[in-house]
Amino acid sequence: MKDIIQTISNLENMRFIKPVSMEQIIEAEKELGVNFTDDYIKYVKKYGAISAKGIELTGVTSYKRLSVAFITKKERNINPNIPANMYVIENIAIDGLIALQDETGKVYTVTPNKTPKLSYNSLSEYIEKSNF
Repeated sequence: MKDIIQTISNLENMRFIKPVSMEQIIEAEKELGVNFTDDYIKYVKKYGAISAKGIELTGVTSYKRLSVAFITKKERNINPNIPANMYVIENIAIDGLIALQDETGKVYTVTPNKTPKLSYNSLSEYIEKSNF
């Protein structure tokens, strides 16, 4: 599997909010009742949340628009088909499409009131291959 930090550092016009502590990450996991994957933890520890050309990932941040905790809870309320072991990695904002990651690292996409469909095997693959 490709290193998530290397994948992110290759993004065009990448901006980030700020790194977060392991304590902040654990707090977000508890709030959602999930365990983030190692690649997601590595990403948020270094960047907090990112925005780049064509992508804007959720993260551990107080900015609601990019907060994994806030966005995941909001999407779970909208779509009861989102499993409890998944968290939102991106609100793509096209026809209600969102991207989710499960605790194994796989990435799914889902539209309102539908069941998530497996789309990518990792966060790195999602970043490299998604063209929304």
